[in-house]
Amino acid sequence: MDNLRGKTLWVMRHGRPDVPPNPLLMTKTEFNQYLHRYDRAGLSDDESKRLVHLYQHYPVPDLVICSDLPRARATAELFGRGAEVIVDPLFREIPVRVPEKASTWFLNRRWPGEFWWSYLRSAWFFNIPPEGHRQSTQRSLKAVEEIVRHQGSAQGLAVVSHSGFLLVTIDQMMRQGLIAGRRLPHIGFGEPTTYRWR
Repeated sequence: MDNLRGKTLWVMRHGRPDVPPNPLLMTKTEFNQYLHRYDRAGLSDDESKRLVHLYQHYPVPDLVICSDLPRARATAELFGRGAEVIVDPLFREIPVRVPEKASTWFLNRRWPGEFWWSYLRSAWFFNIPPEGHRQSTQRSLKAVEEIVRHQGSAQGLAVVSHSGFLLVTIDQMMRQGLIAGRRLPHIGFGEPTTYRWR
């Protein structure tokens, strides 16, 4: 790991996706439809302009790794400013959805979005498909290996992913003593967090 010492790693959540606000109350079907739209969305022109302004204060990275979802790819191109971008589905967000066949009283009602997010967070901790805590951790360990491999040939490396998966991945890197910096990365849309390799 000595060859990584002193190198810079930026990690960031994608920019704000271009999706209309969700209704105040949603059924599980409507919430799943919202998740689908969110995953297909890119960035609006206004959001792209905001990120261009934000990123001009950062050095241009040598390499950017990003999720293959449109909002992450667009953010990676903006942060990279001409740098090579590697698109890798390994860095996708933790996949979530409310089971359509769930028939409990609670899951057959309209609820605010935060109710559905709370349900999904609980399901993740209990390893309920499509990807639970155990699978996310295993995937994040593979992502760490990829980050280390690519950082070996880049002085400045950026990773553009998603808030949930970044939290798990940075936690793994901290546990392994690989990086120094904030315990948790910023989860604001498009906001980089800077780390140094130990």
